Amino acid sequence: MKWNLKKYFLLANASLFSAGLWAFPANPTPYSIDNAGDSLTLRNGGDEHYRYTQTVDGYLVISDSDGVYYYVDEEGEASSVKAKNADLRDASDKSFLQKLDKSKVRKSHQKKNPNKLERPDQNGEEKKSDWVPSAENTIPLLRLPSANSHATGTNRFPVLLVASPSASNADSAKYWNQLNQVGYTENNHLGSVKDYFRDQSNGIFVPTFDIYLVSVSDSLSSYTNSVHTLIEEAIATLKVNYPNFDPSLYDSDGDGDIDATVVLYAGTESAANNLGGYQYELQWDGGKISAGSSKNFNSYFIISQMSSATQLLPIATFVHEFSHTMGLKDHYCVAASDCYDDFSNNAYQAPGAHAWDVMSTGMYNNGGGKPVGYSAFEKEFMGWMSYTTLSSSSGVTVLEGLNSSNQAYKVPVSGTADEWYVIENRQQSGWDASLPNHGLLIWHIDYDQTAWNQDVLNDVVSHQRIDVVEAGNLKVTGYNDGFDFTHLVDDVFPGSQNVNSFTTMNSWAGVNLGVNLYNILEEDEKVCFATQNGISVETCVVESSSSSETDVSSSSVELSSSSEMDVSSSSVELLTESFTYAVTLQKDSLYTSVSVDVNEALESLGVVGSASSLFASGDLLYYAVESDGSLNPTSTASAPGHWFDASGNVCNWDSEGSVARVFSELDLSEGVAKIAQYPFKTEIGESYTIRQALVYGQKRVDLEFKITIVSDSSDAQSENSSAIALLNPQNAVSSLQVHGNLLQANTSLVGKKDLTVYDLSGKILYRDSFYGFSKTLELENLLVKGVCLVRLSQNGRILSLKRMAVH
Repeated sequence: MKWNLKKYFLLANASLFSAGLWAFPANPTPYSIDNAGDSLTLRNGGDEHYRYTQTVDGYLVISDSDGVYYYVDEEGEASSVKAKNADLRDASDKSFLQKLDKSKVRKSHQKKNPNKLERPDQNGEEKKSDWVPSAENTIPLLRLPSANSHATGTNRFPVLLVASPSASNADSAKYWNQLNQVGYTENNHLGSVKDYFRDQSNGIFVPTFDIYLVSVSDSLSSYTNSVHTLIEEAIATLKVNYPNFDPSLYDSDGDGDIDATVVLYAGTESAANNLGGYQYELQWDGGKISAGSSKNFNSYFIISQMSSATQLLPIATFVHEFSHTMGLKDHYCVAASDCYDDFSNNAYQAPGAHAWDVMSTGMYNNGGGKPVGYSAFEKEFMGWMSYTTLSSSSGVTVLEGLNSSNQAYKVPVSGTADEWYVIENRQQSGWDASLPNHGLLIWHIDYDQTAWNQDVLNDVVSHQRIDVVEAGNLKVTGYNDGFDFTHLVDDVFPGSQNVNSFTTMNSWAGVNLGVNLYNILEEDEKVCFATQNGISVETCVVESSSSSETDVSSSSVELSSSSEMDVSSSSVELLTESFTYAVTLQKDSLYTSVSVDVNEALESLGVVGSASSLFASGDLLYYAVESDGSLNPTSTASAPGHWFDASGNVCNWDSEGSVARVFSELDLSEGVAKIAQYPFKTEIGESYTIRQALVYGQKRVDLEFKITIVSDSSDAQSENSSAIALLNPQNAVSSLQVHGNLLQANTSLVGKKDLTVYDLSGKILYRDSFYGFSKTLELENLLVKGVCLVRLSQNGRILSLKRMAVH
C-alpha cells in the first residue's frame, strides 16, 4: 500500500495511514530433493508473515545446517527423526508421527518463527503524519479508499535488476519481454505483465517497465534482515551506472515519491535465503532515499528474478505485488494463528478466496504464467468498471462473462456504504482459463478500516471480508486445498452440484437484503436468473430486461426511470439537445486518452445529485448512438463506454484490433469523456465521428465527438473550447499558492474539485467546490489567525496540501 498525502484524509481518532507490509502466498507446488539418500517431496506454505515447509501429507519439517530435513516436534523444534515420504517410512517413523498433535506442532512452530519484518505497529494502531490534527474533529470518516493514482494511464515504473558477487542478473532482454512484450508466450505465459494489466483494465491502465542493471557488494542472503541496506546500495549503483536517470518519469501524480519501484534480485528465493517477498515502504525502515530532482524512492516491492536456476519467475508474483502498490490487500488468511490449521472437523472451511482471486492463491493458476483475472470488486476498486445495482424485477437478468463484458451487479446493504454483495459471471477463457469452474460467482464484501489497514481481511475464519459465497457444500479443509480445484468446483452457481437458487443474501448483521436469485441458468457462457419466484428461465437469450437493463431498438426506447414511458415515432418524444466536441489524438502506440469535460451537457440534462449514483440506480440511462441513429446500451469498453469502428458503429475490442478504432468512456463522477485510439490501427489525418447519448427523465443529450488523428503532441489540442483535451489525470499539475491576502488553488484537472481549510484541531474553517481550473479565497474571510492546513482534492484524492499562516 502506498502511504502518502495524496491518498485520503481520515479522522484523527481513527486508525490512520497503514504502513503496509503486503506479501504473497507461497507457491505450494510439490518439489523433490535428496534428503541424505532418500527422495523427499516437499511443499512450501505461508507468506512473508510466516513461512514453513512440510511434507505432502502435512508434517512440518526443518532442515539442519547440512540441509537435511527433520520432522518438527510439538515444541516447534527439529526432532531427531529424519523426514521421509510416506512409502519410505518404517514402523518407528510412523509411531513418532502418530503421536504428534499437528495443531500443537503448528502453533509452536509459528510462535518461534514470527514475522521477519514487523509492521511499525502490530496492535492495530496506525502511524500518524505530523500534520494530522489530534483533537476532536468534524471531518466525516471516509469509506473504502480508492486505488492509488498510478492505477490508470500509461505510467512508467523503474525495475532494478540487482546482481551480487555470487549471483548474476538474468538476461535483461528476456526480462523486459516478460514485463512489456505484447503477446508474450514464453514458458507457458498467456501474456506479459503489461498485457495482464491492459486486459484487466480494458486499456485504462497500460504500464511500461524500464529495466536498470545494478549491483550490491555482498551476497544476497546477507541482506535478509536489512533489505533497506540492499536497496540503498542498489540505488547508489543506479546513480553511478545511469547518471541521466530521470526520476520525474516515474512520479505520475507529482507528489514527490516515485509511484512504485520494482526490486528483482538475481537468482532464486531459496538461494537468497528467502530474501524479500513483500511490498513495503522505505520510510518505515531507515527513511526515503533521494532519487534526485526533488524526488524520492519510497514504495517498493522485492522478489527474486528466477524460479529455478534456468527459468524466470513467472509473472504471477510480480502481478500480485504490483497490485499491492496500487492499493489492493491480500485476500488469503495472512496472520491469524489458525490460517494453516486442519479444518476437517471445523464448522468453517479454510479461510481465503483461494484460486478465484489473484490477491489470493489464484495468482498461481496454470503455474503462475496465467494468473487469474481481477474480480469485479478489484476492477471497481481500481476504477476500471462500475457496478450495476441489482434490484428485484419481473424480468430475466442476463449476465455476460466478466472478462469479456466488464459487467457485474451490486446488491448494497441498506444503511451502510461498507457492505455489499457482488454478482459476476466468470468463464474459463483468457486469464480466467484456469479457474476451478465457470458460472455465477457471488462475493460478500464487508469493508472494515482496521482490517484493511492491517491487511487481515480474511483472517477471521467466521467473518471473511472478501468472501466467496460457495454454492455447494464441498469443504476446503486446509491451506493446500485451495490449490486443489476439486474442493472449489461447487463454488459457482449452478456449478458442480447444480445449485440454481440463492435466497439467503443476508448482511453480517443477519438482515435479508430482499434480493433473491431463482432458476439460475448457464448457457453459452452467459448466466441468467430471475429475481422473483415463479418466473421461468428457459434461455439466456435477451428477451426482456430487468430493472437495471434496457431493451433498445431503432424504433423505441423503454425507460426504467421514475417516469417510465415508451418512446417511439407514435408516442411521446424525448426533448433532445446535442453537444459537439472536436478532439485531436496524437497517433501513438499506447491507449493514451484525452479527457473531454461534459459537465455542461450533464447540467443541460437536468441531472440532480451525483450522475454516477443516478447511473448506478438506473435513473440516468446511457447509450451509444449507432451510425443509423439507433441506440445501443451494451458497453463494450469500461462501462459506461463503447469501442467504435471506423464508421462510428459500436464494436468490441479484440487482441488483433481487426475492427475497433477509437473508444469513449464516460467518467460520470468527474463529468468527463475519456477518448482514445487503438494503437497502430489509426493513421495521421484520419477522422472519426462517434456519438453517445444520456437520458434522464424526459430529456436526452447527445454527445458527438469529432476525432482527428495528428502527428505529435503539439498538434493534439482541442479545436472546440468545450472540449478540454487533458492527458491522463495523473499527469495533471495542481498547486496551492498564497499571494498577499489571497489563496489561489490551481489544477489542470476537469470535473468537480474541493477546496477545504482546517485549523490544527481538525475543525473545518472553509469548504467550497468548483468546476473551473482555479479558485481564489480571500484569507480574511476565514476570520481566524494562526496556522491552517489547506487541502485541494478531487473525489477524496489529495491533489495539493499546504500549511499556511494567517496573520
